[in-house]
Amino acid sequence: MGKLKDWIFAPEEDDEYEEPYVEEVDVDPKTSMFEKPHSARTTDAVKKFGVSKDSQLVLFEPRAYSETQDIATFLKQKKAAVVNLHRLQKEQSKRVVDFLSGVIFAIDGDIQQIGPKIFLCTPRNIAVDGSITMDDSDDVMEG
Repeated sequence: MGKLKDWIFAPEEDDEYEEPYVEEVDVDPKTSMFEKPHSARTTDAVKKFGVSKDSQLVLFEPRAYSETQDIATFLKQKKAAVVNLHRLQKEQSKRVVDFLSGVIFAIDGDIQQIGPKIFLCTPRNIAVDGSITMDDSDDVMEG
């Protein structure tokens, strides 16, 4: 009976504690001398545009039209949004773009298509410079 008990319930092992293996990772990676000027230039460029630390870009990938109101809330809080409509059907995509266009108009912002079914929505406080050229086949309404 004892053997059956040992087979079903593995015998208790000694209470010795083995330290788990932990790999040390350098949390302060060294950058090359070529990378440092690039990041400094980037920081200077951001300062020139007057972008504050409070500015945010929020990414959305709605799965239903009902999620569009969340995007509008962020836009009203003066946060930019990238909206990926790939998960929506053609009719829902049209409705989302129409709704966001109305929100953008109300807050005096801007909406730009930056890819197939991908839009950049920005409030008035965030300026976008430049544009992305798209093929005619990349229209948002194609499904």
